[in-house]
Amino acid sequence: MAMTLIKRKTRITAKRVAEIIGCSEKTIYNGGAGTDGLTRIRNGRRQVRFILEEVIALVERQERQAQQKHAGKYE
Repeated sequence: MAMTLIKRKTRITAKRVAEIIGCSEKTIYNGGAGTDGLTRIRNGRRQVRFILEEVIALVERQERQAQQKHAGKYE
């Protein structure tokens, strides 16, 4: 049995990305809300998938930035 070094990445739909981030599905397709840097995986001509781990990292980064801005207001 061959051992692979590639980690399995979870693919999710734009609808699921929108639910996680808190915006519309159309915003995701247009690359809005900071999603323009996410990897887009095409399954056929129309179907697009995103990598869950990248989406989670994006949300965490956005939360950190929001907390830093918020903390700076009251110093």
